[in-house]
Amino acid sequence: MKKVKQLVLAFAFTALAGVVLAGCGAQQSTVTTEQPKEVANVEKATYVGTETCKVCHAEQASAVANTGHGHAFIPLSDFPTSQPLGEITIYDSSNTEKAVSTKLDLSKAKVYGVMMNEYVVADVPKDAGFKNPTYRVAKLKKDGDKYSVVAAGETDMDKDGKKDWTASNFTCGACHAPGIETNPEDAGISCESCHGAGSIHVSAEDKKGTMNVSDKSCIACHQLEPAKDAQGNYTTQNHYGTRDYFASAHADANMGCLTCHTTHNANTNGQLLKKDNPAEICNSCHAGKKYDPAQLMWKNPTDAHGHITADHSFGAMKLEDLGDDPATPAIEIKNQKFTDLIKQNFPNQK
Repeated sequence: MKKVKQLVLAFAFTALAGVVLAGCGAQQSTVTTEQPKEVANVEKATYVGTETCKVCHAEQASAVANTGHGHAFIPLSDFPTSQPLGEITIYDSSNTEKAVSTKLDLSKAKVYGVMMNEYVVADVPKDAGFKNPTYRVAKLKKDGDKYSVVAAGETDMDKDGKKDWTASNFTCGACHAPGIETNPEDAGISCESCHGAGSIHVSAEDKKGTMNVSDKSCIACHQLEPAKDAQGNYTTQNHYGTRDYFASAHADANMGCLTCHTTHNANTNGQLLKKDNPAEICNSCHAGKKYDPAQLMWKNPTDAHGHITADHSFGAMKLEDLGDDPATPAIEIKNQKFTDLIKQNFPNQK
């Protein structure tokens, strides 16, 4: 059996993750691909920003802005608020040892934007004594045609019997707002989040070979491997992972994400799919089969937010066969056949 590392490399060439559709049978992945070529001096490249990319790639940049990636993190100014932004007192939810609070004026603070049309992400004052520099400091709540700014979380941090406004951890930043660490002016998912820093590409007369495909960015957010819970059970990679793709016939056939997905242009439903009706994508290869993606690609029934990618094993790992405990939010994989398959595909997973 060929190593799963080869499967990862197959995904690397596709830029934005996930594959859609039909295929069945719990089989081992045997995907192979050529090694990606190293991009010369790419480590010396610096970020230039989306506005620079637009000079030559305006159509692609405009298209991405209307996709789920483009909407994952947007400016707070896009949301009209019912009251002027002002000062709030927030507590550090990361500090479980003692109650630490600070005042934060949202009209003056370094506010990066709003994640998933809900959480306001900002830096806290450096002298606040918080565990981390950046938090989900507030949440937006629809209020008629405007939005109210409310607490991101509520916990009695100072033990006075009243719930306090808590700033929630921002562990989602690497995927939802990768630009915060690299190019704060493009805090969300930008061109360079997937393609890599573009200064060398911009300045080069010969553009060929100057742009990194940024495979690590894709795989980091659209993960391949199942996870493990505290009890040691395998769980499906629910949160935007290409759930159970390794078990699919598509993986065995060396089919990449772009077989079904697009990179920049969304369909009329806002999805990065080649067709408005996903079933038509199936029929392009499986004529006469009449696959129904909504039935074939099951979703986590315990997900409360709709953040979870549909199953990408395409019938190879059915929900009812996994051995899942329906009382828990996660989807456990306890079926011996599937746990053996996971171990074979991911021998280095601890």
